[in-house]
Amino acid sequence: MDDEAIVGQIDYIEEQVDFLIELCNSLKSENAELKGKVETLEGELQEKTQTETAFAEQRENIRGKIDGLMDRLNNYIDVTS
Repeated sequence: MDDEAIVGQIDYIEEQVDFLIELCNSLKSENAELKGKVETLEGELQEKTQTETAFAEQRENIRGKIDGLMDRLNNYIDVTS
């Protein structure tokens, strides 16, 4: 193999290394961006879960009050009948 061919191969290897370094940096950046999106989505999910839980508790509280009112009304009807 002559010197020119060796230099050409070294240049090719250098280009490939540069490409791989750029690719790794790009993937690291994309990974960081995706991790940020995951954190945001997890936060939104947690917030929605808390809101859903609060709504369910509120609904049960209202249902309990309505049941109590119905019992009182039924007791009043029974007493007056």
